[in-house]
Amino acid sequence: MSAVCSGRLAGRRGEGLSKTERVRRSPEFRTVMDRGGRGAGDLVVAFLGDAGGGGGAGGPAPRRSRLGVVASRRVGSAVARNRAKRRLREIYRRSPERPDGDLVLVARRGLAEAPWAEVARSYRAAVRWAVRRADGSGSRARRGSRRPVRASRS
Repeated sequence: MSAVCSGRLAGRRGEGLSKTERVRRSPEFRTVMDRGGRGAGDLVVAFLGDAGGGGGAGGPAPRRSRLGVVASRRVGSAVARNRAKRRLREIYRRSPERPDGDLVLVARRGLAEAPWAEVARSYRAAVRWAVRRADGSGSRARRGSRRPVRASRS
């Protein structure tokens, strides 16, 4: 490893999101996207779900807020998708206010090439709408699932 590379990594070590701070499994993503509040910006769609773990008497302690990031092939090549996901994770990490609950961010086309300020503005708008709708105070607060239940294959 070169000195430039090792110096660059040393400054970033420990700044990422731990496993407990990430939505990691497909059913968790589906649950947040089906039942959570949805908000959209120009470059980002945000889904906000319940953090779970009630923390009541004898119940499990409440979990910390978690982040999941999705970038489909519509966003672009693998390089563009990875760059879009890195940018969304960084904006979330730098954000002073994190919503309570599981947050899933879906990248839209153009996010990887957009200026940083525009990505940050789109993130804030999407999260703001998702929080309003998750609380039920936004217009057209969603009820129920957005996907039809598939018949089981026998």
